[in-house]
Amino acid sequence: MSSPKPVIVLIHGAFFSPVHYRNLIEPLRAKGYPVVSPPMPSTGLDDTVAGKTYVDDAKRLLEGLTPFLDEGREAVVVGHSQGGIAASALTEGQTVEERKAKGLKGGIKAVIYLTALAIPEKGASLMGLLGGTPPPIYRVEGPFYVLTEYAMSPESNDMRIPKDEQIAVSKALVHQSKASLEAPVQFTAVDVTVPKTYIVCTEDPNLPASLQESMAQAAACKIVKVEAGHFPFLESTEKANEVVDIIVDVAGQ
Repeated sequence: MSSPKPVIVLIHGAFFSPVHYRNLIEPLRAKGYPVVSPPMPSTGLDDTVAGKTYVDDAKRLLEGLTPFLDEGREAVVVGHSQGGIAASALTEGQTVEERKAKGLKGGIKAVIYLTALAIPEKGASLMGLLGGTPPPIYRVEGPFYVLTEYAMSPESNDMRIPKDEQIAVSKALVHQSKASLEAPVQFTAVDVTVPKTYIVCTEDPNLPASLQESMAQAAACKIVKVEAGHFPFLESTEKANEVVDIIVDVAGQ
């Protein structure tokens, strides 16, 4: 009898929510992969988001993943954009080998960074990488970073995304915990011990391909390139399926 397919943990980026990833989630589920993709505690519109960091995000993800692991299922973790930080953190103590050493079944078998923050140095943060100054697409408002009007303007948009998709995306955007973009990372992509794949999106205007490749190389990731912007899953069905195929390929290894 063949083993069940791995669970796919899909971690959304800053200001986003799982609904933005339906073009990945639905095809994966159609192929028989269970998908765990909860909204992150560090994103939202109310005060419960205040002070939340990647640590809280990883805890939420583990709550959703643990029942599958306890059944003996293996998992592939996929982090997009800022979600790459939580993707790394989620693996701590939860790999197949680490769980086996504790007498537990299941575990995380691989990590995929999708044009994501695979931060290689302890103590680094997203805001630190930006030099301590927020880009013009968001600003501080109390305990949050909130998107500015410029964020959805033609001047800043990833124009590879169709106009109707841009409108749908904008309606579901949320605030981001200020702490989540400033918290120093304590478990890095370098610390991840399972096989790592980095999907470099070569036309990304938000996270340049050179920076993506630099992080991928520092973390000893296998590099796969996709000719797309920061949101390949929103550009077209073809680009979304290209990402799905990479995830399925990693899951089958």
